[in-house]
Amino acid sequence: MKYRTKHVFEYVMLRGLLGLVNVLPLRIALAVGWLLGAILFYGLRFRRQKAESRLKQVFGERFSAKERRRIAWLSFRNICFNAVEAARFGKLTPEKLQRMPIYAGITAMQKIYRENGAFIFATAHMGNWDLGGIACKLAGIPVFSIARRQKNPLTDELLNRMRNATGMEVVLNDSKVLKNVVRKIKAGEVLAILPDVRSRTEALAIDFLGGKANIGAGVVLFAQMADCPIYPAVLLRRGWAHHEYKVFDPIFPDPSLDKKDDWQRMMQKLVSIFDAEIHAHPEQYFWFNKRWVLDPIKRMG
Repeated sequence: MKYRTKHVFEYVMLRGLLGLVNVLPLRIALAVGWLLGAILFYGLRFRRQKAESRLKQVFGERFSAKERRRIAWLSFRNICFNAVEAARFGKLTPEKLQRMPIYAGITAMQKIYRENGAFIFATAHMGNWDLGGIACKLAGIPVFSIARRQKNPLTDELLNRMRNATGMEVVLNDSKVLKNVVRKIKAGEVLAILPDVRSRTEALAIDFLGGKANIGAGVVLFAQMADCPIYPAVLLRRGWAHHEYKVFDPIFPDPSLDKKDDWQRMMQKLVSIFDAEIHAHPEQYFWFNKRWVLDPIKRMG
């Protein structure tokens, strides 16, 4: 099988960076991430204008132009730190996890699972969102997630190997995803999912970040079909390397409601929690997402 030059270049660069951040001490590896982030953000201005315009769209005049740039930088720096930490997930052990501030949130998740069984763990693109599921898995909770295939087959294979190294099982987002996810939840496993992205097709119209977001019903449909609660949670980065885990009250399906009305109710309740956290901690949110949640969908015809 022949690979495109672009795919080979991306793969070689990714392997090189992964190797580098794994041999360095954590703080130095994060410093490398900081430096690369600064070059991209301040030097190349990678998607910076887009992020700052989104902040203006959401917050209006709450922040000055200088403050918006500062928030955008901290958000971008966070993504770079996330990448460094994700590359080092294989080094994370249950013993190390117990010494981290995030462990208080993990013990709350353990208690929920012991007492109530399977549930859906829904989080937003805040802090190091991947760490939440990985940490739960290390703590003995049978967590799995959903992933799309990457356009680059080489990096797709590499990322899958990284996920497997952590023990996190991944269900591919294909034609069988609904059946596979519901089956696993009913078997006692916990789904970790990020619902705060725009659906490419018409879905649920949800009040979010001062506008109407077109959000897919997947998370609430899974909850209905598996008859399980959704536990909202967010992760916040504190400084460079510490994380706070916040778990909120569960959202349950209501069988007395019409199916689609219940989708709307559950999703609005879930997203409103994320909305409040983003307004309280805007620098923690991922303002650079290509699938910006408030972009209108392209309608056919």
